[in-house]
Amino acid sequence: MLTFSIGKAKRVYATTFSPSGRLLAAVGVNRVHVWDTLTGDVRKGPAVAETSSGYSLEFIDESRLLLAGTDFRVWDLAADTWQVLMTGMRYFRQIARSPDGRCLAEVDYTSSTEWGGAAGLALYDVETGQLLPAPPEAPNTTGGLAFSPDGRFLATGHIVRVGEKIRHIGLLNMDYPVNDYDYVVRVREMPGGRVIATIPGWGQGVRYLAFSPDGKQLVGTAGPRLRVWDLAADREVAVQKRGPKHFQGLVFTADGRHLATVSNDTTVRIWDAETWAERTTYTWAVGALLNIALAPDGLRAAAGSDRGKVVVWDMDV
Repeated sequence: MLTFSIGKAKRVYATTFSPSGRLLAAVGVNRVHVWDTLTGDVRKGPAVAETSSGYSLEFIDESRLLLAGTDFRVWDLAADTWQVLMTGMRYFRQIARSPDGRCLAEVDYTSSTEWGGAAGLALYDVETGQLLPAPPEAPNTTGGLAFSPDGRFLATGHIVRVGEKIRHIGLLNMDYPVNDYDYVVRVREMPGGRVIATIPGWGQGVRYLAFSPDGKQLVGTAGPRLRVWDLAADREVAVQKRGPKHFQGLVFTADGRHLATVSNDTTVRIWDAETWAERTTYTWAVGALLNIALAPDGLRAAAGSDRGKVVVWDMDV
């Protein structure tokens, strides 16, 4: 196990490995850090604009790192320069790059279909930063976002209005109507984004999604619940919950036999991807865990905490 630090006990918003798995990047409140996991050497990127809406990171290749924060920008590690691709901040944006590296998907977070400015799903050309045509049923995303391993499908979480329900104020003996919502996952055919399936009934906003390596199952988290869906059979396989803490990220092992999750406590849980029983729990003394990343070779994982720490460990399961 290795532990890296961004200093001053600051929140680590996102972690990601480079395509080779040698470099590990993390972003804190206002700066990006990149470590060489073989030597332990660290490079600190230029300061970035601070935002309460967080950041997301993706390597484009071994020498270029894409940061989504107050805007989209690329850090060229060799030249040590930033290039701004697109300006404009979105609320708790998440990004994911397609397996072929050509398309970037972005979602923001909303908790009401009535709020303005919630753009939802957007697609971009990675090299140019150009916004691609808007996919169908794009608005009102809740943060969940994942490409299938073959790149044929994209899953996104959404909030949808399904009608009204009646609330009662006891002291006033008064009933009044409020909007009623459902939380769904839309499975899209790429590259156009056409919705081919909708998975309803998540109970809360879906914040994190992952396809199994064989593409047959889709796993998502909604608050403290982990839900597993068989895509071919269109049915729920399992639901798991461990206390009130919310899940903060999930990754499958490379062989698809296990799923690793982090919650906003100190634990990493490893789930058997056949029985969906909890196999083991790692407890790292680095604070509440807020994100998780898997190296491309599947041999190591990393998680960032609310104390400015990033822990890296071998996925020997």
